[in-house]
This record gives sequence, structure tokens and C-alpha cells, in this order.
Amino acid sequence: MYSYSFDKETGGLLLNSTPTNFSKEPRPVYAQEMDLLGFADYWRYEAQNETPYLWAESNTYWYRGEPIARIKGGDLYHAPILTPALDENGEVVFGKTSGKILRPIDIAEMCKKNEALLTVLENATVKRIVEEYEKRKKKLDVFEVAFSGGKDSAVLLDLVKKALPTGSFVVIFGDTGMEFPDTYEAVSVTKKICEADGTPFYIARSHFKPEESWKMFGPPARVLRWCCSVHKSAPQTLKLREITGKNNYVGLDFVGVRAHESIARSTYEYESFGKKQRGQYSFNPILEWTSAEVWLYIFANDIFINKAYKKGNSRAGCLYCPMSGGCSDYFRYASYSHEIDCYVEYIYSSIAAMDEAQKLNYVQNGGWNARKNGRDLSNNQFRCIEREDKNGLSIEVINPTTDWKEWIKTIGQLREKKDGYEIEFLGKEFEFAYIETVNGYKISISSTVCKDNPKFSKLFRQVFRKAAYCRSCRVCEANCSRGCIS
Repeated sequence: MYSYSFDKETGGLLLNSTPTNFSKEPRPVYAQEMDLLGFADYWRYEAQNETPYLWAESNTYWYRGEPIARIKGGDLYHAPILTPALDENGEVVFGKTSGKILRPIDIAEMCKKNEALLTVLENATVKRIVEEYEKRKKKLDVFEVAFSGGKDSAVLLDLVKKALPTGSFVVIFGDTGMEFPDTYEAVSVTKKICEADGTPFYIARSHFKPEESWKMFGPPARVLRWCCSVHKSAPQTLKLREITGKNNYVGLDFVGVRAHESIARSTYEYESFGKKQRGQYSFNPILEWTSAEVWLYIFANDIFINKAYKKGNSRAGCLYCPMSGGCSDYFRYASYSHEIDCYVEYIYSSIAAMDEAQKLNYVQNGGWNARKNGRDLSNNQFRCIEREDKNGLSIEVINPTTDWKEWIKTIGQLREKKDGYEIEFLGKEFEFAYIETVNGYKISISSTVCKDNPKFSKLFRQVFRKAAYCRSCRVCEANCSRGCIS
């Protein structure tokens, strides 16, 4: 919301009253990150991780108003190259030869200098939350704060607590099982605080463990992000049904999404319906906040900081995410190599026809997260084969995982005929042949039906795809508000 500058006096950030259209998303830098990058080769500083020393903007590191270093490159197994800034004499700025020791940021004085604008920002956001709650409290079944253990959701939760009465909302942590190890500490601390102040705190998990789902569906990718729906949104929806006792509950999620995080999120609005979760409202109270304001609020309100941020990580979502890459992967691997090696092994085991060098390149350079289909997966089996010609549509299902007669209930009434079945769909009746095979069955239906009834044809095909491949991930169950799928 506000623009900012670097304060030479405190080493911190200084908000300005002018609004900002673009933020470079600064973050505090602690000794642990500096050690990883080799700062100790050029600068002196104490080995403490309670207070940050620097600020990072993208690949540039700032100390008391001056850029002192940049990093370039980096991948999962290789650190980015650190290049120190030099003064007019060719000496490292604030370097060892200057005799100076880097001083930690003066957090208390930084917060004091920003108190006035932070108060305005906080009051405006709290007011926005109250107005949204008052507008919908008589119409909705539940209000929820989506807590991730990261900095944005921590700030969001603190603001909602200031805005709304205790017990008027619940907090849900969607535990994907793939979180940063340090995130679980942040969740534990937050849960204890909520229990102490009377705020209901729940944890939602998939019945699948990550090692099961990665092997079952193949590693997630940028355009195949099944992980979010299977491990996060569906479990949270099912948990809210449990809390409310209603399959068709209508709720509102307070979410810590910010427009400055990415180009995609810059198009978000404060309120939406059905975009995050079908049939549910979503509200983004800190949408216009920058990371500068988020960090200042955290320091000013003494909010627990997830230790993942102190290790160079700008975000604290899933530990090995298909949306990450470059030096971000390096920071993760440098601190959590054992956990990430497990996911790398899942990727290796999913790849067909690659030698060891190709596999390494596939992981190191992000080939795994660029996958757009399942053709290259070693365990990929085509179990639903569709053929269409002038005689009609035939579907062969091999080793189905579920019963097609259950799935077909979603589109109409089924009746058995002499040589097959008849399905009633929107007042019309359609016949199709059915033949059992050694390891499955074959279905056939006339070309006239498919051509004249495209909607029915689409849903009919879906039935057998579901029957062939469904692994009971419960996403369909979560999306059916009538409770007809389990």
C-alpha cells in the first residue's frame, strides 16, 4: 500500500505516505542466510539469528541504505554466486578491510518510526474485516482464517483477532504433509496461543501421505498441481463440513493473499465467490499490503517468525514445490536436504527411459515441474481407451479402480437391458452395449447419440474415465455440496 525506503539510521525500512504501484517485496536477512551465501568471506558480523542484519530485494542485498551485494544463478545443488559491491577504491563496501562490523537492524527504533503509518494501515484493514463480517454474519454458516504458518497468514490471523469477537471464526491449518519442517513449529506456537485465547484451531489433512500421492499421481507440476486440491483445499472443505455438520455449508475464508506477490495475484479482488473453493466466499483483507508492511507489522506486534525465513526462504509453503526454482531451491536444499531428497527419489522413480545424467538434469533444471501430461511416467497405464468411428463410440476399461455403476448415478437413472443398459438423462433415454472382458469391460454407444447429444456424450465419457482412474482422493467429494459422493 505504502512506498518505502531504506533507513540508514536504523538499518530498517521506512514507510512513506505515498502509495506504491509496485513493490520489490523486501525481506529481512539473518546471519544463517549470510553464512550460506559466503558473506563471512567479505564482512564481519556476529553469529546470532535473533535480529536480521540486511534486507533483500530480489537478488540485491541492502545494508543501512546501501546495496552491498548481489547474487546470481543457483539451483537445487549449487549456491548462487555472491558478488560484493565495491566502493570507488575497489574495496568491498563495509567489508573486512574497512574495520567495520555489520550491525543488526534496530528493530525497536524502526517500529517507532513507522508507528503512525502502520496504525493507519492496521485500522483500515481491521475496519475492512469488520465490515465484511457484519455484511455476511447472518447469512453464512462459518467464518474461517486459512492459516499456513507463513508470514502473511500470521499477520492476517492477528488482524482478524483484533477485528472479530472470539469464537466468531475458526482457524484451519491445511497440513499438506509437505510443509517446511520449521512450519510445524510455527503452527504449534500459534495453536497454543489460540487455545489460550479461546480461538478454535483445527488441522486438516488428506488421508493420503505425500509419498503415497506422489507415487500414485506422479510428481505435481506447474500445470498439474493436483497437490493443492488433494492435500489442501479438499481436506479443509471436509474439515469445515465436520465443524458445521453440514455438507452444503456456505462459509467465508479470510485469506492472506497479497497482490504484490505475483503477476497472477495482482489481478485478485478483495472478495470473490467460488474462485478459491466452489460455493464458498473468499476475502483477502491484506490484498494491497506489501511485504515491507507485513514484516514491519510482524516486528511491531512481536509475532512469531517461522524460522524458514531466517534460512533464506522468501516463502514458506510446500517444501519442494513445482512453482519454485533457481536459488530458492538452493536455500531449501541447504537446510532441508534429507526431506527434499525423498521427493527427488519419487521423481527419479517416476521417470521412464532416462539415464542417471538425464535424471539429474531433469531435476536440477526444472524439467520435472514442466511436465504437462503423464506420458513420460514409468507407471503410467492407459486403462480407459476410447475409439470413435462412423459406427459410434467404444470405450474399453482395463483394471478399473472403482465401480462405473456408482459413477453413472451422477448423470441419470440406470436400467438393465437384454444386451446392455439404458440411462435416462434429462428426460431422454440412451441405450449402450456392455461386454465384460478378462480384466475389465467394453462399452459401446451409437454415433448418432454422441453427435446429437454432446453434453450427454461428454458426461458419459467422464463416467468411465472416473471408474478407470479414480483413487479416492476425495476432491470430487469436497466439490459436491449435496454430499452425494463419498
